[in-house]
Amino acid sequence: MKRVIAIIVFILSALLTTAQTQSTEFTKKIQAESAKNVEDKENAKENEQNIYETGELQLAPNLIVSKISFIGLKKTRNSYLQSKIKKFTGKPISQTDMHGLETAIQLEGLFEEIKITTEQISESEAQITISVKEKITFIPIPFAMYSDSSLMAGGVVMDTNAFGQKDMFMVGGFFSADTKTGLAAFSKSPKDHGIPGFALFFSGSKSIPLFKNLDGDEVLKFNAISFNTGLTITEKIGEYFTFSNRFNWKSYATDENSDYPKAQPESIKEISTSLSFGYSKSDWNGIFMSTNSATISAEFGLSNSEDEKFRHPAGFSFSIGSQHPVATPRLRIYQKFSGYYGQKNHISSWQKQSAGAVNILPSKFSTERIIGGNAGFEIALKKFSWGMISLYSEYQIVYTQNTDEKYEFEHGPNTGTKFYLAKIAFPALAMGLAYNVPHHRWQFSAAMGVSF
Repeated sequence: MKRVIAIIVFILSALLTTAQTQSTEFTKKIQAESAKNVEDKENAKENEQNIYETGELQLAPNLIVSKISFIGLKKTRNSYLQSKIKKFTGKPISQTDMHGLETAIQLEGLFEEIKITTEQISESEAQITISVKEKITFIPIPFAMYSDSSLMAGGVVMDTNAFGQKDMFMVGGFFSADTKTGLAAFSKSPKDHGIPGFALFFSGSKSIPLFKNLDGDEVLKFNAISFNTGLTITEKIGEYFTFSNRFNWKSYATDENSDYPKAQPESIKEISTSLSFGYSKSDWNGIFMSTNSATISAEFGLSNSEDEKFRHPAGFSFSIGSQHPVATPRLRIYQKFSGYYGQKNHISSWQKQSAGAVNILPSKFSTERIIGGNAGFEIALKKFSWGMISLYSEYQIVYTQNTDEKYEFEHGPNTGTKFYLAKIAFPALAMGLAYNVPHHRWQFSAAMGVSF
């Protein structure tokens, strides 16, 4: 009888132990039963009071994260993502930055849904599982727009996750009464272990460029045929810094326009190189991405023209920005300041108002020297299945060289709305209305968040 009772007790104990391997009490039980002396019992008691909790699971804090796996990948390569998150493995789960892991995945901009869970896979190891739903990354974009009494139409085809490695390509064209432009681009992001990324760009255009001064008056118009090709090599330095070297070749042929027969810029051929150093650090709060960023760059070129044998153009630029939540995750404050200083540049290299982080200037205005900034608030109104709508309001200031080489100070408010697309790997669309106080002028603007 005693033997039967002992066997029954043994079977019940085995069943109980098997069931407990699926519950959060497993770790506590193992620690308590394996404590053969006072020191082991004290350690077990300390560990029992320090439980790492993820979702509905509780895991012992000393488990080592040995594996991170993805569920739901269709186009994106697992090897590409693993190279971005390898720093989150090899540490105890209590020391693993789960929030930083989610931010790293969100920064890729490839997924509309991200869910992170953990599980114990052995007595000493844990696994992190990331379930994702990919965005649409192959995007045809036809468009038409009306601006400054002219209609422009065209379209591009782009893939923001080419080859499943977040490579990007784009090909397209734009057409209007005075402009015909074709372009193509391909970029590959740098890898963390010393392999640089690169970007190739080509464009050809036949156009009638029109330049306006700060008053909105036309000051120059001519015929032009241009070709532009460039190669940029980018190296990642550590986690937050990048270094880029760009090589560019440009051909710009001009012909006089009957409206401005004496204001024709010369035709040129130019080669140039630029060096850029950038910093960016981000954090995801579930609504907005908080970011601190800064970039400085210098460009030097050599050009020849019909008017003078050689010219040595140069340009220097900077950009500093930040955006952070305040009071609630749905509200953030942001600011950005940037500028450009050029010398001996051909008019085709003059900068638009965006080089001064503003849009209160005439859309056809260009300058060789500008500095400006904006500061404001953005609030998330509502999330939908297709994305999120927000409202923003900011104030802009800018100090720039006018077409007569005099410097002027401009300022004014800008307010509008942004659309963040959840299902398409396309950063954002924005529309706003700005008011230039000194010139008492309203100006509508629209922008798309794509850059190469």
